[in-house]
Amino acid sequence: MTQAPDVVTTPLTPLGEIEQRMGIPPIESLLAERDELVRQVARLRALYGSGGTYDSLRRIELSKAQAVVRAQAALEGKKTTESAIEEAAHVSNGYVDFVIQATSERADWILLEARLEGIDFTINRGQAVSKYVTAELGLQPR
Repeated sequence: MTQAPDVVTTPLTPLGEIEQRMGIPPIESLLAERDELVRQVARLRALYGSGGTYDSLRRIELSKAQAVVRAQAALEGKKTTESAIEEAAHVSNGYVDFVIQATSERADWILLEARLEGIDFTINRGQAVSKYVTAELGLQPR
C-alpha cells in the first residue's frame, strides 16, 4: 500500500486569502509550483535550448561510435572507407540510444514548458479578474 506524498502548503498572505475568496488560485501557491517547474526544466533548457550543449554532446557520441567502428575494423583487419564508418556509427546502439533518450527528454521539456505557460496564464488571468472586480466595486481609481 502506498502512502500519499506529503503536500507542502504555503501559508497565505492577506492578498492570498482575498484571491482564494475570489476563487482565484493564490499567487503564493502558483509561484511555488512555478519555481519547482523551473528547477525541473533548467537542465533541459541548458541542454536543448538556445546555446545549449546538445549538438556538442551528439557529436561526441557520434565520434565515440566512429572510434568503435574503426577499432573493430582494425581488429578484424578490414579496410573501410570514412563514409562506411560514418554510416555504421549512425546506426550503432550507443548513438541510437542517445538519440532516443534526447527525443524523450525534449518531449519532457515541451510538457514542462507548457505547464509553465499555463501557470503564467493563470497568474495573468487572476490579475485581470482582480482588476475587474476592484473596478466594479469602486475600489480602483478611474
